[in-house]
Amino acid sequence: MINPMQDFVTEQMQAFAGQAQQFGADPLAAVREGVAYSVDGLKSLEQPVRAAARSGVQFTSLSHKTAQELIELQSKMMTAALGEMAEGLERAAQAKDLAALVSAQAEALRLSAERLVNDANRALQIFTAAGRGMQEISAETYEKVAKPAAEHAARATRARASAKTARKAKAA
Repeated sequence: MINPMQDFVTEQMQAFAGQAQQFGADPLAAVREGVAYSVDGLKSLEQPVRAAARSGVQFTSLSHKTAQELIELQSKMMTAALGEMAEGLERAAQAKDLAALVSAQAEALRLSAERLVNDANRALQIFTAAGRGMQEISAETYEKVAKPAAEHAARATRARASAKTARKAKAA
């Protein structure tokens, strides 16, 4: 554990010493390189920021659509429940005897159970669609943000390496 740590510290010290020599030899070139790297980094953020903003709008739209569908389902469920209660009271009032009342209530219970299963399935469909939508938006955003960031990092590394090679060639 100690040897790898010492190797890491030694490596970092050598890199720091190399940077200090570079800065001491040609401070203006070092500053220019740093500024160019910063500008390139800032420019590379434009696309990811736009992609993140677009995905935020898409997430908001999807959540509003989901909320609207759920509110409509809830309204439909409440209306159906109130209608079933009213029908049940009518059947109870019109029942000729206890057997007719029990039969009517059993039929009402069966219909209510079917309605509840259908409503639960509809709610599940709404949430499933919302989940898939969120997954699609997330995947698209990842593709637009993560891949360009990795490409930029690779370009920046190559640019720093070529600049370092050019400085060494110039110094020699």
